[in-house]
Amino acid sequence: MPVLPGSSAAVAAGGLVFTGSMLPMDADHRLHPAAVVDSDAVPGSDPLELQSEVLLGHLRETLAAAGCNVGTDVVRIYQWAPARYDAKLDVLSDGVWPRFHPADGYVRAASQVLDGVRTSTGIGVRQLPVADALFAVEVVAVQPQPGVVKQGYAEGDSERVLPFVSTVGAGDWVTLSAGPSDFQGDWMSSVSMGEPSFLAPQARPNPYIWLGSEIEAQTEYTLQRLARAAESAGTSLDRCVHADVTLAHASDFAGFERVWRRWFPHRPPARNLATGARLVIKGGRVEVGATCLTRDAKIEPVRTEGTLPPHGHAPDGVRAGELLFISTRMPIDASGRVPPRMRPDPARSRFNRAPARDQVRQVLDELAVVCAAAGTSLRHVCKVQAFLSDLEHLPEFLDCWREAFPERPPALAVMGMGGAPSLLAPHAIVMAGAIAWVPATNSDHD
Repeated sequence: MPVLPGSSAAVAAGGLVFTGSMLPMDADHRLHPAAVVDSDAVPGSDPLELQSEVLLGHLRETLAAAGCNVGTDVVRIYQWAPARYDAKLDVLSDGVWPRFHPADGYVRAASQVLDGVRTSTGIGVRQLPVADALFAVEVVAVQPQPGVVKQGYAEGDSERVLPFVSTVGAGDWVTLSAGPSDFQGDWMSSVSMGEPSFLAPQARPNPYIWLGSEIEAQTEYTLQRLARAAESAGTSLDRCVHADVTLAHASDFAGFERVWRRWFPHRPPARNLATGARLVIKGGRVEVGATCLTRDAKIEPVRTEGTLPPHGHAPDGVRAGELLFISTRMPIDASGRVPPRMRPDPARSRFNRAPARDQVRQVLDELAVVCAAAGTSLRHVCKVQAFLSDLEHLPEFLDCWREAFPERPPALAVMGMGGAPSLLAPHAIVMAGAIAWVPATNSDHD
């Protein structure tokens, strides 16, 4: 099975299976021949559909090896696609929707493989690890267990628009996903609500007065949707252990954080944060995926000594059963800045690539400290999502990766983000969040 160097195709832990990036590539990490459109023939194939058939084939084989059925056991799917990045899109107030390759080919291919009972995130990024790749997916699946039935909960009219549901429950786990759309927006409407978009009216500030925040209005509406979805599945956001947060721009973070603190005043979930993304909803600046536990499952926040806490309102990690969810780590100091010695220096970049290695090593060291505080170790990390400012740093990232995980590496997904800056901290090259297995006895993690 072709995987990214230094990555396992999938890792099973705690009753779940986590995959790395499924890409339309061959064993040499090039675009798979079956995914290449014949430029000498009459046009008749959608390149995204060809690529989707290849990567979904990889996904089917990977999950089968882990004892799962790709059609029925997937509860969460992440979808990444290259998007256009214009300079004018890098300002906070601009809501212009970026151009993606139309996703119809992927939807056609996925409908033959996946059922509709899964939560989904669709994110535009600047770079994928394989040249000319139009799509990448990664999933979370449940391992089949007697008495555990996967159940989906639809939200309003979303079933008419989307080939998936907003909420899925399976055993102790509930996965949720939401954004600032009501699945209608300005489509077929003659009412003016400002810049035409797919946003819900409640997710927009009044565009005709010098008050209101786009990101705060969108975050508030998104979390309201998540709260309703959690309640429909018999849980609540108070039971949230992990959140995947995607922001269009680093400057959105301050407004997002204000709303986040109001919703999670005392015990926030672990938070995996990506910035510099392009959302598939026109006008969207935030998307949130969440993992909650049912009401009788135990939740333990994890705090460490000897390392800086994650930036913003998030714990170092949250332990839920056999799993540890670790908040995004960045190579920053106590001031919230990347230290000057670790910043890229354009004048020396051709000769000195140490900043990339130093930043990745600091992130790995901090992940190791959080693991130790929770009673596990770095070698039990199951899944990592890493966001790079540019994939030109991928070779240095993977060099450090192989040093940290010489055997049994975690499932890995890595993308190059966009914007200026692309990552939350200026001069940062990498941000990464992780999920680890916590063994039952201390001797298992020595």
